Amino acid sequence: MRFFQACRRVLSLGVRFLHISYLEARAEHQSTRIGVLWIPLQTLIFTAMLALVFRHAETYTPAQFFLYVLSGYVMWQFIQSTVNNSVDIIQKKLEFAIHNNLDLAGIFIKLLIDRLFEFLINLAVLVVAVLILGPPSGWQGVVLFPVLLATMMLTSLAVSYLVNIVTIYVPDFASLIRTATRFVFFASPIFWAAGEQTDVRRFLAQYNPVAHYLSVMRQVFGVEPVSPLSWMVCLALSALLVLVAALVFRGTQSFVRNLK
Repeated sequence: MRFFQACRRVLSLGVRFLHISYLEARAEHQSTRIGVLWIPLQTLIFTAMLALVFRHAETYTPAQFFLYVLSGYVMWQFIQSTVNNSVDIIQKKLEFAIHNNLDLAGIFIKLLIDRLFEFLINLAVLVVAVLILGPPSGWQGVVLFPVLLATMMLTSLAVSYLVNIVTIYVPDFASLIRTATRFVFFASPIFWAAGEQTDVRRFLAQYNPVAHYLSVMRQVFGVEPVSPLSWMVCLALSALLVLVAALVFRGTQSFVRNLK
């Protein structure tokens, strides 16, 4: 009984936060005619540009490469938002937390819901594109979507807290982190194929952790065949990040003020 009550409270809070995320997104785009639809439209425009400029005629058909870039870019946006928007959460979200009666964990969960809101909007575009163009590797991986989503949420929370703690101790790291994410964009197989036979790209595809998260995203939606190795790497890395974040959270509670 307590379990179901807890689940209901969590769902209620999640719906409330999603509604707030929608209102915030609508307010951000209130001066435009199509409102929040600019979120997926921007994704489509940028993806189409990347697919046209960096197309791989030898390896992929135009439709396959478009899905490859779109699926990778949708995941990348979530990763980038997790990192870049976490550099000053504790420093700047105090007023919002007090107004909404949120503690430290609550404010990080609220911002996770914000990221999920945009991710799900972009994900809808990806799903429609896959349905229209057809998944190159079939639908076998779609059953792993709940695992992917849970992994993304936990990893995003962990990375968000760790990034914010680092920037509290070393404020100059905020600019460094934002600059680093731009570099990682080009160093990750978003618009270039991980299977290309060049030493540098082969090295990046193997040892850049972002490459594995992009890969499992593509596997879920049939853009790439399912690879157990990629899933093991992602799950192991996510588990490590969550463990480290939990330990840091416990160790910094006396340092970080309770925002409630």
